[in-house]
Amino acid sequence: MQVRKVVAAAALTGALACGIAACGDDDNSSASDLGASASKAVNAASSAVSNGYDRASSAVVQATTLSTGDAQKILRTVVDPNTSAEDAAKQVDSSDASMGQQLHGFAQGASQGGYTPEAFTVTKVTANGTDKATADVSVKSPHAPQPVTVQYGYTKVDGDWKLSEDAAKSLLSMAGGPH
Repeated sequence: MQVRKVVAAAALTGALACGIAACGDDDNSSASDLGASASKAVNAASSAVSNGYDRASSAVVQATTLSTGDAQKILRTVVDPNTSAEDAAKQVDSSDASMGQQLHGFAQGASQGGYTPEAFTVTKVTANGTDKATADVSVKSPHAPQPVTVQYGYTKVDGDWKLSEDAAKSLLSMAGGPH
């Protein structure tokens, strides 16, 4: 939608410049004034087109990248003991049919050990193209004075961001469980 507006503004700019130039008479001073007015109009419209393009480009980038909030929501859903095995599996890019059950078991055990969903905080997300991202996650341990930062990968599958299978296996390895 934004791109269409940018194209329409560019077309309007061209038509405006041609229309202003065609309206002049043969008087040189009027033609000079008219040329200056046309130049100002074209510059103003070009600036508007450029700003519209920048906003449209920014919207496209935001739509294709993973935000820290979305990464946080996915991760905390996976490590929440109240999330069903089926729902946990939907948050992970894995063909392993038992992944949801494994993660559900991990979440229950981790929560009992003090690693509640709130212990996992996404602090930064770095895009790796349009369908992969890496998140820095601060994990607050109930057994250590300082949080530990780990990195988990995310992949975009059919338009939805999911925790990568490697990231899920890394979580499972924290508990020493199957992976």
